[in-house]
Amino acid sequence: MRKIIPDLDKIDTKTFLDSFIKILEVKKQAGLTPILDNPDNLFDRAKMYGTRYKNGSWNWASNIWSRSAANTVVIDRDDQLQYEHKLLMMRVLEHILAQGPFIKVDGYVGKPGTKAQMHAAIYVDPQFPDLAYRWSQLVFPAPPDEEPDVRVFVVPHYLGNPNIPGKDKMLMVMRFPNANFTIITVSSYQGEVKKAVLTHWIYHVYKRGGTGEHASLREFTVKMVDGEWKRIVLAVWGLTGTGKSTHGLYVFTKENAKVYIKEFGVNPLDYVKDQVIKNDDIIAIFEDTVIGSERGAWTKTEDLTPEQVAMWNGAMSPRALHENTEFDEKGYPSFKGELFQYFGRPNKNSRSVLYLEDTGYFDGDIQSSGPLTTAVFLSPGYFTDYAWVKIEDIALAAKVLADGRTIGHPAQAKEVVGKVRYVARYALPFTMGVTSTEHVVRFYNYLKKRKEEGNPIEVYLFNTTGRIIAQYRWVEKKLGDKVIMAPEPVLVEVNGIPKPIGGERPTIEETELFLLQAVRGAVKYKPHPVWGEKVLVPKEVPGISQNRLKQLDPTSYLSMEEFKRLLKAQIEESKYWLDKNCPKLPKEIYNAMDFED
Repeated sequence: MRKIIPDLDKIDTKTFLDSFIKILEVKKQAGLTPILDNPDNLFDRAKMYGTRYKNGSWNWASNIWSRSAANTVVIDRDDQLQYEHKLLMMRVLEHILAQGPFIKVDGYVGKPGTKAQMHAAIYVDPQFPDLAYRWSQLVFPAPPDEEPDVRVFVVPHYLGNPNIPGKDKMLMVMRFPNANFTIITVSSYQGEVKKAVLTHWIYHVYKRGGTGEHASLREFTVKMVDGEWKRIVLAVWGLTGTGKSTHGLYVFTKENAKVYIKEFGVNPLDYVKDQVIKNDDIIAIFEDTVIGSERGAWTKTEDLTPEQVAMWNGAMSPRALHENTEFDEKGYPSFKGELFQYFGRPNKNSRSVLYLEDTGYFDGDIQSSGPLTTAVFLSPGYFTDYAWVKIEDIALAAKVLADGRTIGHPAQAKEVVGKVRYVARYALPFTMGVTSTEHVVRFYNYLKKRKEEGNPIEVYLFNTTGRIIAQYRWVEKKLGDKVIMAPEPVLVEVNGIPKPIGGERPTIEETELFLLQAVRGAVKYKPHPVWGEKVLVPKEVPGISQNRLKQLDPTSYLSMEEFKRLLKAQIEESKYWLDKNCPKLPKEIYNAMDFED
């Protein structure tokens, strides 16, 4: 047998792919099975490693319960390959050669037949058939004999992994945007596979004239204050744990309408009809349309309750495919986070693959019925945020997107839980091939064009899982070579999870009521105390009392001097992260939040 894996110094993206093909050929010539090509018994294989719950659904456990963003590198060119990169590439080839036939699954991401369509082929170690099966249920079937646009190699084993060059983090995931493949090792977390494909898809969408965004998509028709009915195409941006799925998959029903009638004296069903869920996670925004990425949803189900009707329907379906999801005393799926644990702490990252059809609010089409009308950015914070504001200035709206300000959640990484973070476009780990800046500028140009045409996209900023003035202290914070005074929340551990002390925050129902009243034109606003007419603050929301609006207003608790000091610190820190994560932004975006005392 000839040597088919290149020497370490000869490994690059081309020789890696060539060697992979040669491995398959050598096995085939020897009369062995090189690949299990889209096997029809994949679910049966996966069942061997899963637990069947009493409602008929299945659950699998992963060895890591969060994404491995800190263990991921992006290699744009072969001349960036260092010894450690080549070593892991070689180890993956060695494992594929020695291991039994890998499972191959082909799928289309993006609605087939549209400009967003991308063919992905994943090759999964045969010991992890559940990863292959669950991914197959998220995407559209693609012909196995068609040349894929991208390949993802999934080897959830420790392979003597080196550290990332120059860092103390293990090298686990390697993305090659321009060679069109990704390598995943060590982690058997389903999100690693899903996000690998979607990261390539975001780049794919950009090359086809759109922008791929970490947002959910839903549609509904509302009765405007003038009595006319208007179709709303709504995208909700946010990182894990901020409420993207909660609000992106939210629907009003006869059952939850009773809550609104009791709590707010408003029946939402008087104002909304034809509610449709389109997509949960990553979408493609073009000037004329919005296209979802997947036919299913892989969503966080932590603390899910029946009041979140669409998600509950899908997650409690006997067809749901769970991950790290515990069971109750009767053997049914449970989303309470009481039984399972991770590193000694209660599980806060249960996940489920659910079929959009099972939500009861899917019309079979993941493409919008028209262009985007409404954008909601979920940027939870602790210090300066109102519950909800409307952003009138498109440059400031683009800066909010560029900032991607959020609060760390256990699904992101253990070390960031509870901390304020800046994750450009809420999609920094999933952006490659072109910079986040190029995506932001393209979206900014969409906003500008729509405004010039007299049909602006309405933009809102919500503080969902944050707090309206949590307890904080001023500390010295190092930003590169500079030290600033910045606020830091006071966190305490509750069931092993860092939580802020004090502060108000809106309920899910309050936020959805505001959104409904806002898009139908029923909310009355006042200028933001610092940004003026650039940002509008609600002063009247039908159904929400003036006292409650005051509780959700940070200036109710702070002097204007302190409010401005907090805001200046936020702007200074945000610019530090923009320089790193979103460099060379146009000045009108970069400086959009600046103000004079």
